[in-house]
Amino acid sequence: MGRKQKNIIETNKPFSLRVIYAGGGMYEVVFAYQEIKLYQPLSNEQYREYRKLCYLYPVRAKNYLLDFINFEGTPYKRSDFEFLGKDKEPTKEMITLWQEIEKGL
Repeated sequence: MGRKQKNIIETNKPFSLRVIYAGGGMYEVVFAYQEIKLYQPLSNEQYREYRKLCYLYPVRAKNYLLDFINFEGTPYKRSDFEFLGKDKEPTKEMITLWQEIEKGL
């Protein structure tokens, strides 16, 4: 196995990241990796920004959520986790779709 491939395998950490509704107009980002589960509050405004990014820039949306996670007290830091990929610029159709969805939020 080449050095480059070995480094990729060593640094590739499968983790779970999702948003749940916590009630009262608040949401929580839930991060899970191995035995660690972290919860971070997300305001309604932050949630709306996340939803917008989901439709227009999906990779950026997931990294946006990761930015809210506080890794203090764990052996990890934010830079240990990253969604890879590159978002394409949204099409006019996607922008129009988001504008319709936003009206319903």
